[in-house]
Amino acid sequence: MAILALPSGLCSQQHRVPAGDKVLPAGLSDRIEWVEIQDLVTELAMAGFRRLPQQTDGLTVGESFEADSDEAKPPFHDHIMQAARTYQVDPYLIRAIIIAESSYNPLAVSRCGARGLMQLMPRTAKSLGVADSFDPAMNIDGGVRYFKLLLDRFQGDVHLALAAYNAGSRYVRQYGGVPPFRATRNYIKKVLHYQKKFQKDMAENAPGRPAA
Repeated sequence: MAILALPSGLCSQQHRVPAGDKVLPAGLSDRIEWVEIQDLVTELAMAGFRRLPQQTDGLTVGESFEADSDEAKPPFHDHIMQAARTYQVDPYLIRAIIIAESSYNPLAVSRCGARGLMQLMPRTAKSLGVADSFDPAMNIDGGVRYFKLLLDRFQGDVHLALAAYNAGSRYVRQYGGVPPFRATRNYIKKVLHYQKKFQKDMAENAPGRPAA
């Protein structure tokens, strides 16, 4: 199947379709600059996360994520854990989505108008009852609730839920799976990469782990 660019300038009613990927002269440089900035900020944020001491001995994944001391907690830890408990979504996956969407910037605004940590479109935020998309607690709660709805809609398939979160459910339905958009496929890979990285980093920093 051919890998397509995202349709230019479209914003999904569900979430959003990143703009500027199809027509090279019309905004591609802005899109590339945005992606490069996000990747740079992500690396800086991840460098800080890797330095955090972790406390995981004898705990499950969710419990170990929650058990960090106040000094060791990564950004927005409490809000993420609250949403993870409420909607039964892996906290590492939530954090990975936030990294991919905004690189921990609660004031991030995309060219398409998506806002906050989990990049909610205004229509989506309104439908979820999110009064202020720049409020980390509200944005994370709304974003995770929306992602959980997508997980349920696609029978727990994380790949399809991520594709729908990035490009919109209608494209997932239209193509009968992950849409052949390079940006969407790269987005899925990025989120799953960071989810595994968070899990690995937590396990490697567990007290009592034998030295390699």
